[in-house]
Amino acid sequence: MTAAAEGNSPSMSTLDKFTEPDRPVSRSWLLLYALAWLGYWMLVMLPGQLMLAMLAQHVDPDRKVALVSLFQTLMFSTIVIAVPVLGYLCDRTKLTWGRRRIWALGGFTLAAAVFVGIGSQDSVPLICLMLVVVSLGEASALVALSARIADQVPVTQRGRASAAFGVPQVIALAGGMVLVTEVFIDVPTAWLAIGIIGFLAALPFLLIVREPAPRPGTEVQGSIISNITPPGLREARDYYWAMSTRVMINAGNLIGTTYLLFYVDDVLHRPSPESAVLTLTLVYLVFCVLATYFAGVLSDRLLKRKPLVFIGGSLQVAAALMLAASPTWSATIVAAGLLGLGYGSFLSVDQALTTDVLPNPRTRARDLGLINASQNLPIAPLVGVAVLASTGENYRLLYLASALVMLIGVWSVTRIKGVD
Repeated sequence: MTAAAEGNSPSMSTLDKFTEPDRPVSRSWLLLYALAWLGYWMLVMLPGQLMLAMLAQHVDPDRKVALVSLFQTLMFSTIVIAVPVLGYLCDRTKLTWGRRRIWALGGFTLAAAVFVGIGSQDSVPLICLMLVVVSLGEASALVALSARIADQVPVTQRGRASAAFGVPQVIALAGGMVLVTEVFIDVPTAWLAIGIIGFLAALPFLLIVREPAPRPGTEVQGSIISNITPPGLREARDYYWAMSTRVMINAGNLIGTTYLLFYVDDVLHRPSPESAVLTLTLVYLVFCVLATYFAGVLSDRLLKRKPLVFIGGSLQVAAALMLAASPTWSATIVAAGLLGLGYGSFLSVDQALTTDVLPNPRTRARDLGLINASQNLPIAPLVGVAVLASTGENYRLLYLASALVMLIGVWSVTRIKGVD
């Protein structure tokens, strides 16, 4: 009995060959696609990793941990809730100019227009409202950009396309941190600058790269409810195991990195916490970029995704355990390198693995958008505030929690049966 017959997602060999792209994309396509993701991640990663922490300190230093958790929970929850609806609308859109392009461009425009003004606010309710609007725009951009891989990239190039999705996360984080800690040092200017840069980075891909008409067999069918509702567990088991992998590894990673500024300041007592975080991020960047590129190329040659995802997750678990066991500056630098190797390997292959287990070619924007948005479930802020509030800000326990959450993600990838 095949994996598909047992209820797992079909492997690429069992999908209708007419629904899968077979024409290779060019290097310029991948480069501009990566640039669009760079813009997206600057609007998403930087707030989650640093800018929300800086904003919380600026608005109310005494409640900084609670505010960061509140802001992140609002943003992540909005994205997760909005993605199925926006993905359905994107899948159903019929425009000669491009059904994906219009939703991506609209999303970037909405997100950036509001993003630029957040840093100048000091009202918590107003900031929360603005973050919700920004998140709606980000969700629209997410579903549209995600679907372009499944729509246009053949299986033999999806490791490279996954790297084009993943590498910009690290570059956005590291480069953005340099900008907001060394160039645009005040909070209002930082939000204004990052909003503009993120928007401009996405424009070349959205305006220059043509989008082909939908392939036969990928048209949306059925009712609105059936298309908004996520696929059932029985027919998409691999899809949900891949989602679990994405959710738990990203959540565990985010648990540690979200509060890194506070950890460096309150535990390591570095004289300049922002500069210390920048140093750690640059170490992380070097190892992450190298791992992302080589793992993506290797996965395309071998057409094996699961072992590289497993290794990437395991290296991140080791990094978190190191921080829990030895909260010293030297150990933190080594952990940053391990985390970079692990997250780079994970990033470059996990998106390809996810694309390979999509249950239905007719709902790619919804399904890819949902699985990409699922990494924004507010697990990290909830675990972070629960551990730190209940233990008197014990960061060793925080990093143990981070390791445990990622370990669940590592186990989840072993449960995927339909692909290697």
